Amino acid sequence: MQQQKDADMRDSTEEQEKREVQRFDLRLHTVLEELENRANQVELFTRDISSDGAYLCMENPLPLDTSVELTFFLPVRRRIRSKIQTNGRVIRSEKEGMAVRFEANYQILSI
Repeated sequence: MQQQKDADMRDSTEEQEKREVQRFDLRLHTVLEELENRANQVELFTRDISSDGAYLCMENPLPLDTSVELTFFLPVRRRIRSKIQTNGRVIRSEKEGMAVRFEANYQILSI
């Protein structure tokens, strides 16, 4: 049993080393909008996020290569909140959610 735990830990460490940027476990309220179907907005939460992408928890994940607009709501202070808006593309779709890689452009706005 201990050997399996050690192997799982090594696999997890190796997977993290393959990533180019650090990923943070962070649950953020997010609004997702498909760029091809602007009428379809979904509210959900991130599981984790990095500077180049996020994993979004979603019951019916979108297909690979779907272009999306994402709005992340950041709790900054009690009364002041901010949001980050960016576009991205679905790069992995799984039963419990999907990974989205961000495009270069983004906006940080006070709301």
